Amino acid sequence: MNFLSRPKKIFSRENRDKKDVSSMFKEFCGNCSIEMPKWDKVVGKPINAADRTIYPIIDVVTVGNNMPPFRGIEIFPIALVIEESGEKYAVSLTGEEINSDEFIEMVFKKNKKQ
Repeated sequence: MNFLSRPKKIFSRENRDKKDVSSMFKEFCGNCSIEMPKWDKVVGKPINAADRTIYPIIDVVTVGNNMPPFRGIEIFPIALVIEESGEKYAVSLTGEEINSDEFIEMVFKKNKKQ
């Protein structure tokens, strides 16, 4: 085994849109029946840096099984929402186009509830 190689991501973005997700798990778990992955976007803990507040936006995928019992989680940081000098904007971390308004709303809607 090459210790410098990264492990294969079962739930990577490339696999997200596949119709037969259960077949991806055959190799991973043999004949066990695994729940379908659940994808969520979450706002991470804010980071204060000088006069800025940075909010990470993260894709989280979870999968699990009852027999044998296990839970798996993978996280994918996808964007940062930055608030500084009264301005709010979002920056993609993946190079993909993002909906800045959606992410800004996620961050500040969450903060208003607290």
